[in-house]
Amino acid sequence: MSPKIKGAGKTASKSKPKNSGRNSSRNSRLNSKKRPFNVTKALLAVFVLVMLVWLAALMMIKEEPQAKKANLAQNNNTQKIHELLESKKKKSSVLDEQNSSQKISQKISQVISKDNKIANIYEEISDEKLKEFSKKLQEQKEEFIAKTAIEQNSTQSEQNASKEQSTFEKITEQALKYSYSANSHSKRKSHKAPNGGPKLAIIMDDISTNAHVSELKKLSIKVTPSIFPPEKEHPKSAELAKEFSVYMVHLPLQALNYTNEKANTLHTGDSKEKISQRIKDIKKDFKAVKYINNHTGSGFTSDFKSTLALLAELKNSEIYFIDSLTTNKSTVLDASKKLGLKYAYRDVFLDNEQNVSKILKMINKAVAVAKKDGVAIAICHPYKSTFEALKIAQKDAFKGVEVVYVDKIYEYYK
Repeated sequence: MSPKIKGAGKTASKSKPKNSGRNSSRNSRLNSKKRPFNVTKALLAVFVLVMLVWLAALMMIKEEPQAKKANLAQNNNTQKIHELLESKKKKSSVLDEQNSSQKISQKISQVISKDNKIANIYEEISDEKLKEFSKKLQEQKEEFIAKTAIEQNSTQSEQNASKEQSTFEKITEQALKYSYSANSHSKRKSHKAPNGGPKLAIIMDDISTNAHVSELKKLSIKVTPSIFPPEKEHPKSAELAKEFSVYMVHLPLQALNYTNEKANTLHTGDSKEKISQRIKDIKKDFKAVKYINNHTGSGFTSDFKSTLALLAELKNSEIYFIDSLTTNKSTVLDASKKLGLKYAYRDVFLDNEQNVSKILKMINKAVAVAKKDGVAIAICHPYKSTFEALKIAQKDAFKGVEVVYVDKIYEYYK
């Protein structure tokens, strides 16, 4: 083979060399050898690609149910979390309500406590004023007695009587300024501790017939009868007093709302003379009378001036008044303190409901009050159910207390 000469290529392009046919066949052979390699590679690449696509599809098919399961699980967990949160919220709200209720209860208790303290302060102030007034009243009374004792002739006595009336009216006006409110009865429990343990007095109002007396005497416990004054319906009621060693008179006083009024009932605004005459008539009928309580009387005892006039007359007659407390606006406490009298009062009505079992419950209540306070007064009436209840109660309901007549309990009141 001849060596290549520089620039031979350029020349060859213009004129074909002699060996150009050989070179052409050589190049075609080389190209034919390269073709099988490129096709195989291409086919291999396609195969790989198909396999990758198939695997990807297979993976997607497998992952889809797992993804669904994962989503479902996640949804379930989310729902459970929501449910737990809601449950906690409900529990929290319940606790908050309980806490708020407790706080409200505490606040209410605090308010009640403050109100009670204020009420106690008011009552203490009222008591101080009452003591001061009672002292002044006693001084005025003693001064007047001393002056009247010096006077000798009748003319001077008449003048003194006029002065006495004037003094009484002035005292009444002064007393009205210091009159208690209805709530003053919360302070009325002022009595000494009784000797020999707690005592209970039971008063039976409305006694007016022999049948009542007969039933009372069948009881083994001491019950104090309170007898109606004579009138058209029971003209001989005063004679019933002879059957008892201790009795009371049940004095009719004006009620606020009561139409079946007894004869000779005292009314608010009645003159001092009329009240005095009524008490004289009662003393004439009941010569040994020492105690009186009111029949009805919610209107009369609510009027301070009328109550004061009645108690003043009873004081002059040496008769003791026991407040039946037919109204929470009773002024008997006020009037008693103004006149320097003891104040005794009813604690329990036994037979507002004429039912044996309910009356027995009220008897138990009266016994409990006596044990707590030392003394107690209960009032009842001559109903059939009341007698039945008392007969049952006298067996064992009064254990721990002494049932006494009213004269044995009055001494412990102040």
